[in-house]
Amino acid sequence: MLAENAGASMKNRTLLSVCLALLAIVLVSPSLRADDGKQVVIHAGDQMKYDVTSIVAAPGQKITITLTNAGTLPKVAMAHNWVLLKIGTDVSAFAAAAMTHQENGYLPPEMAGSVIASTKMLGPGETATVTFTAPAPGVYDYICTFPGHALAGMRGTLTVK
Repeated sequence: MLAENAGASMKNRTLLSVCLALLAIVLVSPSLRADDGKQVVIHAGDQMKYDVTSIVAAPGQKITITLTNAGTLPKVAMAHNWVLLKIGTDVSAFAAAAMTHQENGYLPPEMAGSVIASTKMLGPGETATVTFTAPAPGVYDYICTFPGHALAGMRGTLTVK
């Protein structure tokens, strides 16, 4: 009887050790955590403003941005997108160049290397989603590239730390 209890006790300790090791792996490994990704929902309307102008993330974190154009004006007059730019990009120069590229969703092809992630241009009631991996630590600008919007203040920042 004593030998049976000792054997069962040893099995229980082994099982407990395995469970604790697996729990440690799940807690430490970012790829196994359910809360690893960041979901950000942004609305933009006829006032040329994003309702979220500051996002914070960790380097390497998966970020999903969902943008909805909550406005009512026609797309030709008041469309919106979300464009995340690399550090060091001249936001005003990018926005000015974008104005002449309607055929490309107001994204200047000659400055494509400055874009980290972007949504398509949205009309009223439309929604778009983009998923990307947070870059290196720093402060990154995001803007709407519809003519005049970024220059009027339709912008925000992604702070990676």
